Amino acid sequence: MGWEQALSTACALYRGYYLRQSDDKKRSYTVALQPELTSRDYLYGRLLAVAEDIESLALYVAGEKRNTTAQRYMQQFANRPFTTWRNIELALKPYENRLKSNRGGYLAKKQQLIDEIMSAFTSDRFTDDSALSGEFLLGYHSQKMQFKLDKEYAKAEVENDSDAA
Repeated sequence: MGWEQALSTACALYRGYYLRQSDDKKRSYTVALQPELTSRDYLYGRLLAVAEDIESLALYVAGEKRNTTAQRYMQQFANRPFTTWRNIELALKPYENRLKSNRGGYLAKKQQLIDEIMSAFTSDRFTDDSALSGEFLLGYHSQKMQFKLDKEYAKAEVENDSDAA
């Protein structure tokens, strides 16, 4: 839980810093996912969270306990997102293949989400390999929190359906 606490703190600090420094008072950040937010840094953060989620499930299903490629490359990703995303996406292929047979629906949803995030980029913003700002942590954390909320909602639905029966 220490990692997520540190990440949450970093997001809060970035949000506070940005709001104090910004002349654009219309732009505000929340920890809730903001799919309409299409800044390059936020979108790259969301991509990293999706990649981590896919690999985490594949590792869990296989009974492996280790850091994901996304976790290991996070620092490199923050410094060179375009170049590093290529490596992360290529590293995901074996995990996606593992999930196709027993978690095909889950995988299809995640691949669709990657496609949606990718389509929000313009080609020049996506290929820009300059370092990301702290905003990428907001995208990353917000996407991860949305995954948790989705799982809790699905679990509650199953429990409600079983109570009704």
